[in-house]
Amino acid sequence: MKKRVALRRAGLFGMLRAFRDAAMALPDGLVALDGERRIRWFNTAAGSMLNIQYPQDVGAALRDAVLIPGLDAWIGSGAAEPMADVTAPANAAIHLHLRLIPYAEDHALLLVRDISQARRVEKMRRDFVANVSHELRTPLTVVHGYLEMIEPEQIPEFETIIRELRSQSRRMTQIVEDLLTLSRLDAEEKLPKTRVAMVPMVVALQRDAEGLSQGRHTISTSIEGNADLQGSAKDLYSAFSNLVSNAVRYTPVGGLIRIVWHSDANGGQLRVTDTGHGIPEAHLPRLTERFYRVSTSRSRESGGTGLGLSIVKHVLQLHDAHLQIESEVGVGSTFTCVFGANRLLSPDSPDLPTEED
Repeated sequence: MKKRVALRRAGLFGMLRAFRDAAMALPDGLVALDGERRIRWFNTAAGSMLNIQYPQDVGAALRDAVLIPGLDAWIGSGAAEPMADVTAPANAAIHLHLRLIPYAEDHALLLVRDISQARRVEKMRRDFVANVSHELRTPLTVVHGYLEMIEPEQIPEFETIIRELRSQSRRMTQIVEDLLTLSRLDAEEKLPKTRVAMVPMVVALQRDAEGLSQGRHTISTSIEGNADLQGSAKDLYSAFSNLVSNAVRYTPVGGLIRIVWHSDANGGQLRVTDTGHGIPEAHLPRLTERFYRVSTSRSRESGGTGLGLSIVKHVLQLHDAHLQIESEVGVGSTFTCVFGANRLLSPDSPDLPTEED
């Protein structure tokens, strides 16, 4: 019996050593934390990325041993979402992704990943798209300019071709402009803190919708609450107008389009509701991807570029907001821009400059 127990114990110790050696060899950092979020163990990668040392940091509170701004607040809030991009304590050139994984009652495992290379690749992609878009803008402007000089009625045999060339030239120009907008938004880290007056904003959106509709739809607006937004009026207008133009494009003649700004103590919402074709549920998670289309033929007929909702998503992220999409096929869709209370400005709050200032 003693021999069997000794053999079993030796086998368990061997397995523990194998697991420990495998964890130490991982390129991602692992930090085992107890219920009070004190460091129990960490592998070599975690020590290097978080600048913690063995054995002096074993038993220390994570917030004291790892000097990352916002780490204590993140853990205190429950760390339900990862810390997507933070700078390594000992090297500002290294960017980390942190995720807290609960296990064994109140213990947790901190997973640390170096995303510096992914960031560099993403920056190369953004720079490539921006450079190509800039290079395409000039020749497209020249081509479109010459096409506008040609009167199709004077060349009846080529009238259909010239009109199609004009249409495709305008579409290509819009794609380039949208790509440049996305490149600019990608490069933005913060926006100016200006007051965005929502009453004039909603009036402008209604005017745009009526201009696009040309009387083919019923368009109504509503303002519920008196709060304004803090952010960039130009970028918010770009995002909201994308939602409004989509509603007009994809709603059949005679349909209804409603624009609502609602604000209260919990935050603000800009909702655009239509009675259009609706979107199948399977497509909803991917709608904000670049160039993603539910129906390619319908998008091209309506003049869409496939980049509008990507622009909306990026603008909202820069304003600490997000987009909610609800849709039912044959009934219609509602696109809601949701802002936190920290982005609202009451009429009596200290004045902020406008973007024109």
